[in-house]
Amino acid sequence: MRLSRIVFLFNLLLITLLLLVGAVQPRPVWGRNGGSPGPTEITELEDIIEALDESIENSRRTIDRLAAQIESTEREMVRTEEEIADAGVRLSASTRLFGRRVRSAYMNGGIAYLEILLSADNFGDLILRSAYLKRILERDTKLIASIKRERALIEQRKEAVEEQGRKLAGLMEQARAEHGTMLAQRQEKEKLLKETVERTAGYEPVYGVVLDNSSQARPQSGLAEASIVYEFEVEGKVTRYLALFSVFPVKVGPIRSARTHSIQLALENRVHYIYASGSSDVRETIMATPGFKNTNALFGGSAAFYRSSDRKAPHNLYVNLAQLGKEPPSSVILVRPAFLGREGQPGSTISLEYNSFTKIKYSYRPDKRDYLRYLNGQVHRDSSGKEITARNILIQYVPHYIDPQGRPTPNLIGSGTVEFYSMGQRFNGTWRKEGAASPTRFFYSDGQPIEMVYGRTWIQIARGR
Repeated sequence: MRLSRIVFLFNLLLITLLLLVGAVQPRPVWGRNGGSPGPTEITELEDIIEALDESIENSRRTIDRLAAQIESTEREMVRTEEEIADAGVRLSASTRLFGRRVRSAYMNGGIAYLEILLSADNFGDLILRSAYLKRILERDTKLIASIKRERALIEQRKEAVEEQGRKLAGLMEQARAEHGTMLAQRQEKEKLLKETVERTAGYEPVYGVVLDNSSQARPQSGLAEASIVYEFEVEGKVTRYLALFSVFPVKVGPIRSARTHSIQLALENRVHYIYASGSSDVRETIMATPGFKNTNALFGGSAAFYRSSDRKAPHNLYVNLAQLGKEPPSSVILVRPAFLGREGQPGSTISLEYNSFTKIKYSYRPDKRDYLRYLNGQVHRDSSGKEITARNILIQYVPHYIDPQGRPTPNLIGSGTVEFYSMGQRFNGTWRKEGAASPTRFFYSDGQPIEMVYGRTWIQIARGR
């Protein structure tokens, strides 16, 4: 096995691993809100992801250990090959020297040692010849022993190299297997996150639809699939919704007219605003707002807008967001914590009344870690029968004024107080909005920003107190 080939393969493996592990992912955005999975699903998902993260980290540590062993084995192989080379040099030198001795003896007629001794002229000459022959014999013995040692050493080192090669191949195979395991774990984690995000509408909303909430408009369509819902007052203390969608339901409505405050809410959330026309001053505001993406459903020019036959106008105008095609699906993932970072007062029940036919209640469900919404004493459901729930509820107290057309209008620019409910807890705080397109910021009483948990959010805009 060639070391250069081994090193190349291992480096290629590590580079591939780093590229896969460090691949660029869609950057999470700490956004305003996302859809909500069930609390049991959140807990299970967190446990699974934590286990996968731990397994991935274990695989990384194993790969690091294997990489260190592979490097150590490669160094051992280099040293062993150097020893084999040195032993080969010594063996060649000894073999050449012994060869010269054999050739010398042959060229001198193969004179026997006994003949050399018998040809001595006297006793002193015999002693000298005997000493000379002894040194020759000792030298020959050492040469032969050296040749044997070097040959044995070379054989041992060759066996060591082969064993090291087998060990290196085994380590490489373990590294490849561990790499495959870690890649599979990472893919499983990404799959879980992707499926959860897609299933729970965890992307930034792209559409904002003004929804009718008069008695004739109930139950609404698509309301349970909205990521964020604002409820606000219009004429006669009747309320309407601005529902923000990151998923595209096939039926959303009934759609009603625009108001100045719903325009501002759409602006701060950067959504495509869908409404059913409006008074001239409101339409002028829309036209005068640069870069404001909007569609008047009454003149949308698309088959995605239609009127149903089971209700009377103006409570029967709907949109098929899946067909509309005004905006692509969002690619911005909204990331929020699963739990609150502080403790508040008990807040299991919330009651709010806009008028005699819009009495709202939220009831906390500890097993699901969400609030079930009630409307006029009944569980609030959309037209499909799906329950309306929320993980975060904000009651934003806003000063109201009467505009020139006699419409009650919340003044969303400025500041005021807020009540925040989540995880069965209640917090007092404040809100602040600096301009029409500026985001509304929510703060705890100590001035720290309110960070809502992952899930659907309802914002109830109520008259200031």
